[in-house]
Amino acid sequence: MRVCIDKYKFICTILLFIAASTGFTARLAFAAEAQKIFYIRPVPDNDDPYLQQGSDGIKQAAQMYQMQATTLASQADRAGRQKQLEHAVKLGANIIVMIGYEFRELLDTVPRTAPNVRFVILEQCISSPPPNLLCISFRESEASYLAGMEAALVSASGKIGVMGAVKTPLKQKPVDAFIAGARSVRPDADLSHIVWIEGSQPFNDAARAEALAKSMLADGVDMIYAAAGSSNNGVFKALAGNSKARAIGSYVNQCPRTAGRVIDNMQVHGDTAISLAVAAILAGSTATRIDYGLKEGAVSLTGISTDAAYSDCDILRQRPVLQKLREASQAIIKGKLKVE
Repeated sequence: MRVCIDKYKFICTILLFIAASTGFTARLAFAAEAQKIFYIRPVPDNDDPYLQQGSDGIKQAAQMYQMQATTLASQADRAGRQKQLEHAVKLGANIIVMIGYEFRELLDTVPRTAPNVRFVILEQCISSPPPNLLCISFRESEASYLAGMEAALVSASGKIGVMGAVKTPLKQKPVDAFIAGARSVRPDADLSHIVWIEGSQPFNDAARAEALAKSMLADGVDMIYAAAGSSNNGVFKALAGNSKARAIGSYVNQCPRTAGRVIDNMQVHGDTAISLAVAAILAGSTATRIDYGLKEGAVSLTGISTDAAYSDCDILRQRPVLQKLREASQAIIKGKLKVE
């Protein structure tokens, strides 16, 4: 049986170690052989690279545990998403994975109608999740702290901005960590340019993001942490033609498509989190909440990741900066540096 394909060799090694250390490897191979795992997209197929991680994650899990993986795309409304969730249940799903705040309003209803199915949702939850719902959160603050260090080390002016989508406690926390990271290496940095897009489409309002970014640039900001989903495209557009300012992207590697305007990224690896969650479920975990961070490989900075050489990120040219980031990353992983 070929459990790991080359693309996922690193994460496979980690997960197989977990399986072996908990003594359930043989049980997984038997119990998971005929199980079905579904990923329900919140919207029809598009080019959103983060949503694509859902499909990649279930395929990865299927390779490792001999499961059948299926992706279903929903119409972009509550009825469409509920229809696909219920369809997956009817098709015999054992595990159903969701990504997106769009599913939040369904978390207290659909899982309760299918108690024998395990539901997994990334980055969303409700106050009292049903026992068959697993909510995955990411310790984004760990990677955001590193991004703040990086921005401060690279900035020439010392003026650093942050572009967020919507100001909630969940989104404020990594921004606070970014600021703390910047302050740790440059106490005098100007971090007064923290803006939120808000509005009806905060994660998909490139026009407003562009206007806000241009205002920052006019005030001398030369590093912007773009943490606003698809709205980031507006930030990158504002940077076009500016020879001094750069951005740090978020969630996925945004270096290749931005012609040098993005030097690095705070990445969230939803596919890795899905594989880890499936491993936990098949091992018998009944947890309803779990979080993953640098230690588990679920968040990272592109520039210090294992495949950084293929990233097209300009930060690779600044080896002294990368060395400081690697040291800080290891300190966080080992618990020597606490990031709240």
